Amino acid sequence: MFITFEGIDGSGKSVQAKRCADLLSRHSPVLYCFDPGHTAIGNAVRGILLNTAHAEMDPRTELLLYAAARSQLVTEEVLPFLNKGGIVISDRFYDSTTAYQGYGRQLPLDLIRRLNMTGAHDLVPDLTFIIDTELHTASGRVGRAADPDRLESESQAFKQRVQQGYRAIAENEPERCKLIDGNRPVEAIHREIRSFLEEKLNIEK
Repeated sequence: MFITFEGIDGSGKSVQAKRCADLLSRHSPVLYCFDPGHTAIGNAVRGILLNTAHAEMDPRTELLLYAAARSQLVTEEVLPFLNKGGIVISDRFYDSTTAYQGYGRQLPLDLIRRLNMTGAHDLVPDLTFIIDTELHTASGRVGRAADPDRLESESQAFKQRVQQGYRAIAENEPERCKLIDGNRPVEAIHREIRSFLEEKLNIEK
């Protein structure tokens, strides 16, 4: 099974992805990964994408770099692990590209979909949790970080478009995507996700 966690920067998705990995590793082999990154090539691309020195980056360059990093992650790590019968949990996947480059950068969504499928090698997550957190809450969490990266430093209008993008994804794909209220304490969010997974995967509580 392939499970992904999505949300704006500061939403709390990374904490929930790691907790999910810990939970499911008690029952099955689990690979926890993050996108972009996790592979040597992916981490090199990630360094370019998030570097605040690259403010001049064209949106389509950004889009292609994300697709390239994702392609390496899928072929090197995700598909081999899934083919062995394991569970893969990824902190971000192509829904981030739809939200950030599609809605945030306002690139054509048909272009985004084509590049998403190319970079993902047509792999679609089985289940996606979108942690929906209000911007002021998420911004407060990011603000506590030592050095905000290039995307974390974007304008409020950009972040609003990204959030709207995530909500549109959840509305358009309700069978795959579960929208989770991320404004609550970490443990309350985890309990909701855990309850859903226990029912979905029929695992012991």
